[in-house]
This record gives sequence, structure tokens and C-alpha cells, in this order.
Amino acid sequence: MVLPLSKIDLGETAKVVWVASEKAMAARLADLGFIPDEEISCVLKGRKGGMRAYLVRNAVIGLREENINEIFVEVNPPRCSASLQ
Repeated sequence: MVLPLSKIDLGETAKVVWVASEKAMAARLADLGFIPDEEISCVLKGRKGGMRAYLVRNAVIGLREENINEIFVEVNPPRCSASLQ
């Protein structure tokens, strides 16, 4: 399911599907690593309406809520660390 980046929870990982920002902001976000198929994870969530931080290409990037709502992602299923025997 594709949803805005603002909807992923702390610790969740997702894959960027598309960015619906204006041309200049879309280019800036692409420079930061928010491009289709890039895997990102939420590492910090501030108060509602505040900044959030995401791990992208081994760097932590802080974004404002208006930009977060313009990035659409597909949430990755949780990884299971236990092996079945």
C-alpha cells in the first residue's frame, strides 16, 4: 500500500515510490536521497506538526511536515530476526 511518508511509525522502514513536490523541492529531496526505490526508515518523530528525521543512504535527514506529506512510500514488512527450525 502506498501512503505519505508522514504515516510511517518510528522504526519502520519503507521504500520511496514517488515525490509529489514542486520541481525545486523535488530536486532538493532527490539530492538528499528521496528517490524511487530508495529505502528509508523513521528514526525520530517530534510532536505533531514538528520535524521528523529519516535515515537515508546512511545519513539522518530532518524534514518538515509539509515536505513529508509530499513523499509517498510503500512500507516494508517487518524483518523477522528469529529463524524457523
